[in-house]
This record gives sequence, structure tokens and C-alpha cells, in this order.
Amino acid sequence: MYTELLKLCGFEPDEIKRERPRIDKAFKVLGINKEDIQRGENRLKQNLDIELLGVRKFLGIWMRELVNLVLAREEHRKIVYSDFPMELRPLMSMMLSTDAKDVYFATPGQIINMTMGQIFDKLTPFLVAGEESGLPPGAAHCALYQTRLGAMVKGVIPFPDLSVIASYHCDQPAEAEQLLHEVYGVPVAYLDSCPDPNWGDWPKFNDYRVRYCGSQARKLFQMFEEVIGVKMNEEAKRTTNKANAIFRLKFQQLVELIGHADPQPISQVSLTHAFFLNSMPTRDIAGKQEALEILCGEVEERVNQGKGVVEKGAPGVFCTATISVDPTITRMIEQSGLAIRIQIPFWLSPWVMARHPYREWADMIGVGPCLDIPHSGEAHVAINMANCKAFNVDGAIDFYPYSCREWVPTVMITKRTIEKELGIPVLVLEGDCYDTRNYSAGQLRTRVETFAELLRAAKAAKAE
Repeated sequence: MYTELLKLCGFEPDEIKRERPRIDKAFKVLGINKEDIQRGENRLKQNLDIELLGVRKFLGIWMRELVNLVLAREEHRKIVYSDFPMELRPLMSMMLSTDAKDVYFATPGQIINMTMGQIFDKLTPFLVAGEESGLPPGAAHCALYQTRLGAMVKGVIPFPDLSVIASYHCDQPAEAEQLLHEVYGVPVAYLDSCPDPNWGDWPKFNDYRVRYCGSQARKLFQMFEEVIGVKMNEEAKRTTNKANAIFRLKFQQLVELIGHADPQPISQVSLTHAFFLNSMPTRDIAGKQEALEILCGEVEERVNQGKGVVEKGAPGVFCTATISVDPTITRMIEQSGLAIRIQIPFWLSPWVMARHPYREWADMIGVGPCLDIPHSGEAHVAINMANCKAFNVDGAIDFYPYSCREWVPTVMITKRTIEKELGIPVLVLEGDCYDTRNYSAGQLRTRVETFAELLRAAKAAKAE
């Protein structure tokens, strides 16, 4: 039933045969039927550069993690969950301190989004269950956390023995996990910070913020050791640093290769599967790196051959609509004749690459919220501006995710700043990165096509 689908996800025939009992069991729990399989095949073929081996290998990592997630309770002694926007380094260093057969680590919300959402278009039951279980609609709750809660409540995935969550982006992860603790008894370790800088502080380091977040990281690691019964070790930290740096820097090269190419060589949808692995702790470190190396080579070959998914010379845009659950939104933008040069937060701005004086592991974790968007609203605007400048775009599409407490406040500030300082138009689109029940590519198409015509006309006039 699913052989062709798994081949599209990079599975080899012998792996499909070997893993069939586990896949059958997981798909039965997930309620995946023939109709879902066919829909998944069609969505992969229509929206991703599925002919590229690197893309298929990334899909394979996500699909394997979906099966692992569903079967985690029967195959492991302990389970640890986290989710976006938790940074990968603390998760990975904890994971690598444990035995793979003993402890399972996952970001269940992202795994479900990238598979049940993007591939099968089957998120609604999880969202509804989350809404009915303490995260009601109409209250601007994060749909990512509604999905993961709903999946647990429905019994599709197990409740964890420990949840490790970051609360320095917004209040939603901490709020959702407090519910998980109070109602379902799951222990929760929080990585907190002090996101209270003044306008004008960016991009300066704030030592007390770093030290405070570092102290929270120490408490988090201590709770992990107590609940899971495993001591963190230095080798795990070193391996984490090395693997994370290699993947992030190579991904940076790929993002810049695509962003500066004309025509745009692959769809930005195909990059989402690589990007979200930046925050998902998989033990398949070698497979993740191999997929990225292969994809880089394939994209470089396309660039050299002049192949693209949009016309050469198409207007280039900066886009903040990184929607993991539905590939049709991004594809619609590209099909409207716009080359998406860069999506946030794919590109590491120069500030993120800056050197810092902190060397103790927990303090190095504490640096994270001070280097990127979590620093402040000012940082958010500045990083958006830096993306536009670095990739010399003709316009920007700024997504207004109405349920995102961290993102929404800066949308109109960003629009005004880009239009005033760079002199390029900005289109604001409303939606939700993790829940597309209330909008669709079709509903947004007319506005995007009109914006594309505006950019084409402006580019033609500039060329005269």
C-alpha cells in the first residue's frame, strides 16, 4: 500500500521489507489509509523537488522519526520531548548522553507537522483534540502545541517522562507545558531568559541575560539527570557542538547558493525539511549530514545548468511565511512568478555568527536568545532588513501569523522600515504557520499575483 510513498521518501526496498511490521503498526495507530497514501504521494510530487535524492533522504528522516515516535513507549524505557523554538544543542547533548535503545528524544509537534501535515494533510483531528483539551480556539494558542497535545490525548503518541521546553520566544510553550504538567502529571524543565532589552540595545550582548539563561540551563540539565537517571557527559557536548556547527554552516552555504542563483534552482518548500532538523534531535546524525551534502551537490549542478523552478530574471522576494504544515502556500508564491530568495529564519545573519566570550556549556546555551530574533523586537526588524539587503530582493512578503505572540508585534514595524529605508514594497499576508484551516493558497493567490505584477513592472521600469 505504501511502498511507492516510502520510495519517494528515500527508503530502499530492503529497508521497507525489514521495517514493514513497525510501519504497519505505526500507520494503523495514525489512521493512515490508502486514500491518505495517495494524497501523500500526490502532494510530494506536486510540491517538492522529489527527483532530487537529497530531498528524498530528508523526507526519509522525518518519516522514520514519525514511526519511532508512535512506537516510542513500547520500544524505550524513557521518553523526552521538546519542540520548536527550543534550540538543538541542549537537546542533542542530553540525547547523546543516553543509550539509543533506552531513551527516546523527539520534537513531536514538528514531526507530526512535517509528516501528517505537509505530506498527508491530516492535522485537523490533532488540532481539534488539542483545542478540546485545554488550548481552546480563539485564544491565540500556538497550533504547534495544540497539535502535540492533541496527539497525546488521542493516544496516537505517548505522553513523555520529561518535557524540556524554551520559554524565551513567547509564553505559549511554557503555558502549554504547564497544562501538560498540571493535568497529565508530566515533569517539565524550562529554559527561560529575560527578553526585556531597550530599543537600541541590539546587537549588544547583555551579560545578565546570558548568565540568567545559563543558570536556567543548569537547572534544566539537573532535572534531566534526576528524572531520566542519566548523567550528561563531555563527549556528548563535544559531539553536539561539532555536528551542529557542520550542519548549520553547510546549510548556510546551501541557502546562499539558492538565494543568489538566477533562476531559483529548487522550491523553498524542499528546504523546510532540512531547516527544521536544526531543532529536531535525531540520532541519525550521519544520515542528516549525508542528505545535506547530496542536496548541496544537486543544487549546485542545477545552478550550473541554469535550471530553475521560476523564470530567469523573476522578481526576487524575502519571505517570512515558513509554513511547515502546508507546502501549497510557498509553492503558490513561486508559481505566481516570484523567486523566493530567502525565507526567515533560514539564513544566519552576521550577528548570529559573532564570537562571544562564554565558554562554559550552560552559558553558551544562554547566548542563544541574545544572538537572534529572541533578543528583541528591534532584533527582529534588523534581521529582516539584513535578509533583504544580503539577497538584494525586489520586495518582501511579511507573514502575519495571528496566533504567534512573538512574531505579530513587529510585522507592521518591519513593513514600514523596509519600505522607508530600502524603498521596496512589502505585502503582508495573514495566516498561521501551523494551522491552515482558516485560509488557503487559493484565498491568498489573488493578492500575491497582484503583488507579483507590481514587482515585475517596477523591475522592468528600473531596467530601462
